[in-house]
Amino acid sequence: MKKILAVLLVLAMVCVVFAACGKDEPETTTTEADTSVSEEVTDTTEEATKEDASEPEVTDENGETEESTEAADDEDPSTWDTAKIVAYYNEAREITAEKGAPAGFQKMALAGEISGDGAIGVILKVLQPAAEKALSKNSKATDYIPAHDSQPLLESDVTSATAKKDANGNIVLDINLKNQVDGPDGDSKNGGAVARGVSTLGSIENALKELGAELTEGRNTVTLTYNNAYIKNCVINPETKMIKKATYHFVVNVLVKDAKAKLGISVNLQNLRAPIEYTVQVG
Repeated sequence: MKKILAVLLVLAMVCVVFAACGKDEPETTTTEADTSVSEEVTDTTEEATKEDASEPEVTDENGETEESTEAADDEDPSTWDTAKIVAYYNEAREITAEKGAPAGFQKMALAGEISGDGAIGVILKVLQPAAEKALSKNSKATDYIPAHDSQPLLESDVTSATAKKDANGNIVLDINLKNQVDGPDGDSKNGGAVARGVSTLGSIENALKELGAELTEGRNTVTLTYNNAYIKNCVINPETKMIKKATYHFVVNVLVKDAKAKLGISVNLQNLRAPIEYTVQVG
């Protein structure tokens, strides 16, 4: 009986050992699997963290990335069309007018001889030096951008326009304007290609005043024709959008078909022609 009990005890101990071994094996396997999965999750998390940590792409309103925007900033201005050049100039002119224009110089002078029909032609040639002197009084320093108080320049005002970038990264514009014909009441506030781009002399009284003359009759026979008007070498800082320098120019041809005026003495004017050149150099 004792032998049987001993055998049973031995068998019981063996079963317990095997039972214990059976429980340990799957626990070990599970631990290794869990470790492998954990490592994979950790690796994936680290990669995701690295991706998240990288700087995100910045897009503009058109969905372009920051890199594309930088490329747009480096766009060659020589590819701009007239509409873009005019818009760029108008913005620069407005900003410069608000913040203060560079110092400049205005010059007015005769662009040719004053002429007229009959005896008046001889008189006018004698009076030409006096007219030149009267015009020279308007050669003076400036602190403004011409025509900045008038309407913005229009694409339809322009005959040709070019843009380029200089060695310092500034944008340089050249804009040629259409001719403008005014009657005796011509005024830059009434608009016109030259008025919007450069300015005008205004009424015939203002024009003749520059010549030292005063019209007394026949003002309705007067026309003012503006030509050779342009904005040249207009240098704009692309960061501040300020005009650094520019040249504004026109020639106005005064025509008085039949009128009376005072030129020191009262005279009858028949087909009086007087070309006046106006130039403003800014910066």
